[in-house]
Amino acid sequence: MSQLNEKFKALPKWTQILLMALLAIVGITVFGFIFGYIIMWLWNKLMPEIFGFTTITYWQGIGLFVLARILLGSFGSDNSNKVSSSKTKKHAAASADPDWNRYNAWWEKEGKNAFESYGGEEE
Repeated sequence: MSQLNEKFKALPKWTQILLMALLAIVGITVFGFIFGYIIMWLWNKLMPEIFGFTTITYWQGIGLFVLARILLGSFGSDNSNKVSSSKTKKHAAASADPDWNRYNAWWEKEGKNAFESYGGEEE
């Protein structure tokens, strides 16, 4: 494996990028065919017996998956930053309100020390 890796790294950069792109396209295509077949197989095994639905073709299975992703979620959205994003939005909304500005001033002056002496931990 290391010899193959050395040969790959010896290629010009544009060739490496081209090979990686081709490998990615082939991998995505193969994964798509396998995934579509699994959806079709699961639907055709379960839905006709449970609900009396008709069987579907491969392309209908892919379409069903795409429709579900559109209706129930997005393609590849990154939710890892959801918490910090919501905190930032709340903080921005809070700082726009004059009452929150007074609260923030009180928190820095008295509240934070009182909270920490009580035994709480700030996030």
